[in-house]
Amino acid sequence: LTFRNSYSENIDSISELISSVYIAPIDSILLDETYGQQSSIIRGAITKAESNNNEFMFRSMSKVQTKRTINRHWVEWHRKFTLSFACLIFFFIGAPLGSIIRKGGMGMPIVVSVVLFIIYYILDNVGYKMTRDGVWIHWVGMWFSSFVLLPLGVFLTYKAMNDSVILNADAYLVFVKKIFFIREHRNYPVKEVIISPPVYSEVSMKIDGLNNDIDAYLKNYKSMGYKAYWFDEGQDLQFAVVRSKLEVILSSLSNSINGRVLDKAEEYPILISSLRPFKAGSPGAKILAYALPIGLVIRLVSLLFERRLNNDLLKVKKLNNELQLITDKL
Repeated sequence: LTFRNSYSENIDSISELISSVYIAPIDSILLDETYGQQSSIIRGAITKAESNNNEFMFRSMSKVQTKRTINRHWVEWHRKFTLSFACLIFFFIGAPLGSIIRKGGMGMPIVVSVVLFIIYYILDNVGYKMTRDGVWIHWVGMWFSSFVLLPLGVFLTYKAMNDSVILNADAYLVFVKKIFFIREHRNYPVKEVIISPPVYSEVSMKIDGLNNDIDAYLKNYKSMGYKAYWFDEGQDLQFAVVRSKLEVILSSLSNSINGRVLDKAEEYPILISSLRPFKAGSPGAKILAYALPIGLVIRLVSLLFERRLNNDLLKVKKLNNELQLITDKL
C-alpha cells in the first residue's frame, strides 16, 4: 500500500511538472529568426526532403530491378524443365493426331500442328511475362502452358487408343443433325444381283411381332417419370428389341425387286439410338440423376426426343400396316 501511494504521488508530481513547462510553438521559433536565417532553414528543409524522396525512389527502383532479376533467374530455372516437359506433351498430342486425322493428306495435320504450336507459344509468353513482372508466382507462370496442354494430350491419347473420330467432319455433322432434329432418309435402290429375296409371309409375321412390341413399349414408356428415366433399365432393353426388329425387317425388304415395297421401306424413319447420354441404371446415369440441376435440364431436353420417338413408333405401325397390304398381294 505504501508503494502504491508513493507511486500515485510521483505520477501526480510529474504531471504537474510537465504542465508547468512552456513549449514554444514551432512557428514562433522560426519567426524569431531573421529573414535570411528563415530562408536558409526553409531551403535546407526542402533540400533534405527532396534528397529523402530521391533516395526512396532510388531504393524502390533498385528493389523492383532486383525483384525482376530474381524472377528472371527463376524463369530460367523453370525453363530447363518446362521445355523438356513440353516435348513430351507435344509427343502425346502429335502421335494421336497422326492416327486420328485420316483425311486431307499432309495439309490437315500441318494446319492442326501449326495452330497448336501458336496456342502453346501464346500461352508460354503470357506465363513468362506474368512471371517476369511478378504478377504470378514463378512456377504458375512458367508451367501455365503445360498445365493447359497436358489435359489435351491425355484426351487425344485416350481417344486415339479407342479409335475415336473426334476430328472427323462426318461425325460432327451427324451430331448437328441430331441437335437440330434434321432427319436422315433411308435409301433402298433396286439391286442388280439379289442373293436371298425376302419371303413376304415371314416378313408379315415379323411385322405383326414388331407391332406388338411397339404397343407394349408405348404402353409402358410413352411417358416416363424422372426416376424411371434414369433408373429403369427395361426401357433401354425393350427399345433395343423394337429397333433391332425394325432393322431386320427393312434389311430383308432391301433385297426386294418390287418398287412399291422399296418405296414404302424408304418412308420408315430412322429411330434414335437412345433417349439419354448414359445407359439407365449405370453409374453415370445415377450421378446425373442425383445432380438435380443438371439431371433436370437433361430430362427436360430429352422430352423433345421422347416425343419424337413416340411419333416415329406410331408412324412405323402405320407403315407396317400399309406394307402388309402391299406384301399380301405379292
